[in-house]
Amino acid sequence: MKKETDKKKVSMTRMELRISAEEKAQIEQKARKAGITTSEFIRRSALGRRLPSYGDTTLLQEYSMQLGKIGSNLNQIAKYVNQGFLLDSFIGEIKETCRELVDLKFRILPALEDVACGKKYKKKHGNTASRKESG
Repeated sequence: MKKETDKKKVSMTRMELRISAEEKAQIEQKARKAGITTSEFIRRSALGRRLPSYGDTTLLQEYSMQLGKIGSNLNQIAKYVNQGFLLDSFIGEIKETCRELVDLKFRILPALEDVACGKKYKKKHGNTASRKESG
C-alpha cells in the first residue's frame, strides 16, 4: 500500500537558470511572503497558477507574543489555585487576565481577516489618538 506522500513523488527533473543575486533575493523574499518554497513559487509563477495571498502579519506576531505573556500569567495563577491558595488578590488578577484576553481577541480577529483576505492591515488616517484612548 502506497503512502500519501508516495503519490506526490512524480518523476521530477531539475531545471537551472541564471539570475542575479538581487533577483534571487527578491524571488526568495516573495516566496517566503507567500508561505511556499522558492521552487513552488517559481513553478506557480511560470505556469500561471494561483499564488497564496497574505496580508501583513506583523500585528499577528505582536499579538502572539501578548498571548504568550497572558498564557504565562494564567499558568502562574493556576499553579497557586491548585496549591490551595485562592486569595482575593488572585481573583483580581484572574479578572484582569480575562479582560486582557477579551481585548486581545477583538484586536486579533480583524488582523486575521486582513491576513486571510490578502489585505495589508493599515490604520485609518485620522484621529488615532482618541481611538487608542477609548480602547
